[in-house]
Amino acid sequence: MKNLVMGSASGFDWHTLEPFVKSFVRYVKTAELVLFVKNISDFTYDRIKRCGRERIKFEPFEHTNFIGIERFKNFKRYLDTHGDEYKQIFITDTRDVIFQGDIFEHFKNYSKFLGYATEADDINGSKTGNRGNYDWIANCFGKNEAEKLAEKKIICAGSALIGTPREVNIFLEKLLADDKSMEKFAFDQAAFNYLIYNNFVQVENLIEIDVEHGEIFTMALIDKFPICGELILRPDCGVPSVVHQYDRYKESLNLVNGIYHDKNFQADENFTDTRSALEQIFYLLYVNKTSDVVRFCMKNFSAELNHGENISYLLKIWEFASLKNLTSAIGFIELMVQSALKFAKDFSLNQLDKICSLLSHSVKNNRGVEPEFKNFIVNFLLKVIKRTLDINNAELCFLFIEMLKSFELPPDKDFYLLEAKQIELSDVKKKL
Repeated sequence: MKNLVMGSASGFDWHTLEPFVKSFVRYVKTAELVLFVKNISDFTYDRIKRCGRERIKFEPFEHTNFIGIERFKNFKRYLDTHGDEYKQIFITDTRDVIFQGDIFEHFKNYSKFLGYATEADDINGSKTGNRGNYDWIANCFGKNEAEKLAEKKIICAGSALIGTPREVNIFLEKLLADDKSMEKFAFDQAAFNYLIYNNFVQVENLIEIDVEHGEIFTMALIDKFPICGELILRPDCGVPSVVHQYDRYKESLNLVNGIYHDKNFQADENFTDTRSALEQIFYLLYVNKTSDVVRFCMKNFSAELNHGENISYLLKIWEFASLKNLTSAIGFIELMVQSALKFAKDFSLNQLDKICSLLSHSVKNNRGVEPEFKNFIVNFLLKVIKRTLDINNAELCFLFIEMLKSFELPPDKDFYLLEAKQIELSDVKKKL
């Protein structure tokens, strides 16, 4: 009987998923992988399918609210129908996880069990000073509960669970029972700790997978770890089957990128959707094929046809390009992104902050800035400032003013170019 790995891939690209997928195919020979997908490009779908052949299946990722807990609803739905087809099940993150061995081999003689992975600190943050887990539990289950569990090891909801189907299902039923608390941020992590430490999960064999010595290495809170060849080791120099949060350290991130990202990557022009084009542009940029980026863009990407969509991905490309030495090819890429962003109808606060930061960097370092794009952002910010004044939100208003100031616009020149109905910066300051 086969084993099962389950993970979600909502909004991820091939560059993000490649280490997870390739390491699964390389090391986990006894299992199939089911990915719950939503908002992935045709290009990413094709790459995963080709890499996994018959061992990777796709299921729709259905969610209505906070993605952190919704993934477990998807897992539960799948197990209700297919759970009896598998011997053991491993539930895990995908974005920051790789395999270094077949985790099921270490638990093949276990029956009626549920294993959970712990981290290298307690809930109170005694070692690191990070009280995030304490605050999450207090927010979801009350301060008394957080105090009661403060000295317990953190249980990680990312490298989540391994166990037999019935036992995994028992846990998921408990996890998804509290509809009201589920709406809160980080409920999944808080609930893992709350349910397990209060003995609400009644299974025959409940096993801690210790971060210092176990098969799941959640490494973000580890001070030092050895690297041997292509393997990330635990502090005890053992080889964990699963490494979680490898992207928190430069040395482990570089190792993983060097192993799993294809430095000979060639763009595939069969994928004509804009998202696929942008993903391939980023990949080419990542492997330093900047001249290929320009050729690919000239044939396969039009800023106008983007219709102001894919904002987050455009910013990802611009940010990565901004870290490279300025060449004609890099300058072309930065101007291409700016041209595409002009067609956006709105931005989130985080996106706007990122745009202003990148624009400021371009201005201060004499990198390319498209004049129409700069004026577009100035106009957009002033409209937002006016809206914040209309609702008397001085704090937000000040934030947007600081964004404007960050890329050193000369007010006398730029602000007078705007439409007469726009307010001037001096008027905003007076109202504050």
